Amino acid sequence: CIDPLIGLLADAHPQPIQRAALDALATFDHQRIAAELLERYPTAAVPARERIVDVLLGRKVWAAMLLAAVDRGQFVAKDITVDQLRIVTVHQDAVLDSLIKKHWGRIAGGTPEERLAEMRRINNDLRAAAGDPIVGKSLFTKHCGTCHRFYGEGNQIGPELTHANRKNTAELLNTIVSPGSVVRREYMSFLLQTTEGRVLTGLLVEQTPGSVTLLDAKNQRTTVSRDRIETLRESSTSLMPD
Repeated sequence: CIDPLIGLLADAHPQPIQRAALDALATFDHQRIAAELLERYPTAAVPARERIVDVLLGRKVWAAMLLAAVDRGQFVAKDITVDQLRIVTVHQDAVLDSLIKKHWGRIAGGTPEERLAEMRRINNDLRAAAGDPIVGKSLFTKHCGTCHRFYGEGNQIGPELTHANRKNTAELLNTIVSPGSVVRREYMSFLLQTTEGRVLTGLLVEQTPGSVTLLDAKNQRTTVSRDRIETLRESSTSLMPD
């Protein structure tokens, strides 16, 4: 039943079709899927490659295959972002943690002292020169707009920013450098582990007697039936990365 889905990953199919196929494949616990995705990864379009990484990292065995390929030099480590790797820590596997440390360094949030030093460094940069609103808008669209809405642009996964106090630089820097310091209840992130070992993170946006739906940082919804849920708990970190 997975062969038709794998066939939909061909370049001839539009990106939305490929993404839907990847989302469907993520629900199957077959090692062959990981092998197929690893084979297709180098030639896939960027959006598909990003989703392939997310799918592979969501399962411990698949994550091990991907990280081992990076360790062999088969794939470039920098193509996988630190934000994507955060899910691997949930697997609580010493070998995976060691590979991440080897190729990406520490991905956990810094100490309070390190965060304060980072805020001071950024604050010095802000004093050094004026900003460029045109560049700033493009950066917002790329990095912030996936979750936040600002004057009608962006998404509504995180808090609305239109009326935020943007003149308070200290508060703004704190929420960027350490977003998990204060998280409103409605934006609390959850960790879900399925009975097949798949791990998902996101906002708990819908619950029914038979299922729950999570909304991740890329604005993608995933619905999981309750009989497939092993654990569901609040995350100790914000959905927004440090």
